[in-house]
Amino acid sequence: MKNRLLTQISILGVLIVLLSMAAAVVLGAPLTGVQGSRIQANFMSQDPDPADAGNYVDLRWQIVNSISGTTDALKFHLDAEYPFLFEAGDSPDKDLGASAGTNEKNTFYVLHYKLRVADNTLKGTYNVTLNWDTGTGWTKKVFPIYVDPKKADFVVGALVTSPEKLIADTTEAKLSVDINNIGKGNAENVKIKLILPDGFNSSYSYSDEDSLGIIAKDGSKTATFYTDIDENIKEGNYRAKLDITYKNENDEMATYRTKTLELDIPIKPAPHLVVESVTTTPINLIPGSNSEIRITVMNTGNKKAESVSLRVFKDASQPFEFSEKSDFVGKLEPGEGGDAVLRFTVDSKAVAKKYLIDVELRGIDEANNVVIFRRTVPLTVTPAEKNSPLSSAGILIGLVVVIGAVAATYYFKNGRKLLK
Repeated sequence: MKNRLLTQISILGVLIVLLSMAAAVVLGAPLTGVQGSRIQANFMSQDPDPADAGNYVDLRWQIVNSISGTTDALKFHLDAEYPFLFEAGDSPDKDLGASAGTNEKNTFYVLHYKLRVADNTLKGTYNVTLNWDTGTGWTKKVFPIYVDPKKADFVVGALVTSPEKLIADTTEAKLSVDINNIGKGNAENVKIKLILPDGFNSSYSYSDEDSLGIIAKDGSKTATFYTDIDENIKEGNYRAKLDITYKNENDEMATYRTKTLELDIPIKPAPHLVVESVTTTPINLIPGSNSEIRITVMNTGNKKAESVSLRVFKDASQPFEFSEKSDFVGKLEPGEGGDAVLRFTVDSKAVAKKYLIDVELRGIDEANNVVIFRRTVPLTVTPAEKNSPLSSAGILIGLVVVIGAVAATYYFKNGRKLLK
């Protein structure tokens, strides 16, 4: 009986020793995951998540020291290559100093780094390496950081023009261009500058610029410009450029960025009416004369013009009175010309000089669109000729001759009588 009791006590003692050893192993083990060290580095968070190109990202680790006793120096070093930059006054080296070991899961350090993500970083996963040393050599672990730029990005949408069909020699053509934000973030203080190709000019100051304010992600706004189109431009697509300046939302650096997009401006084939020549009858227009003007209209375009007509717009200050202010020319094929004839009177008090008369050339293209061209026609008034019987000098000479003839006749008839 006594031996049996001793055996049971011995077995119980062995079990207690084994349980104690197992408990000791469990209590002294690291919490998780880092081989070769009893310093545990758990990645807590990145803020923002995902990181945004051009902005800062905060990285945080939970550091648990389960080494028995106290470590004199616990040091960390973060290897962060492009696209991550230490530009926030932070350093890759951190020294936590003396560190006491613990087995309490709720007892830990927070290791913090602040990095800047390079401006042009593409979407993807990038690695950083955290290194630590307790005085016995460095241990390292790689952590992935996800970047998905929340910056704005733009594409050109629809182009709407007024007139709908752009042709040569058009003034103040309206271009309405949709600017679409296809990026991951809002664009703020958006401004557009239209860079025009040869053959185009802005209609007036700042008509090649527009301010759109905020364009939300997946949103769109319309920029409006006004341009004059050269009269000698040929049909085809002309490539303009749109310089877009903006800043991304929540950009801590408040950096203004520029993106350049291309814009095709189509010039359609069309008739093009010009004044080819001007003749007057009489050639010299003098004050008080009745005159006629013949204007030759030429179609220099590449499409025929139907129902071509000419209309004159006379300024009230000009010394001409038109009895007919318009004339019908007819159909003009490309390269063909036709005449318009108008009759008018020159004011008797007209000042001798050149006058510019505004005329409108109007026609209909093959698509039944009205095409209108504004031109100017010169009319020059010349002074009356000195030897003209209507001039003052002519009248005076005529009077002298008449008086002389009367005097001579009187002398020959009556002078002889007096002598007798």
